[in-house]
Amino acid sequence: MIKYVLILHLCSLITGTCLSNQTLGYEFDDHYSCVKAGYQQSFISLNSLDPEEINNSKLHVRFECREIRIEKI
Repeated sequence: MIKYVLILHLCSLITGTCLSNQTLGYEFDDHYSCVKAGYQQSFISLNSLDPEEINNSKLHVRFECREIRIEKI
């Protein structure tokens, strides 16, 4: 069985690196559901940051939906 997990990365365009990543602990049955949640969670994450910090560091959220294989027992 294949599931997808959502991972968010907070990145800076100035440094070209991602400062942190966060696995949200959500599992999705399909890629579409994961991607949709990725956009929603990215929006929520950006809204929780200080706009001045976002502007100064040129922050953005990148996300990935990582495929994992779950063994049936």
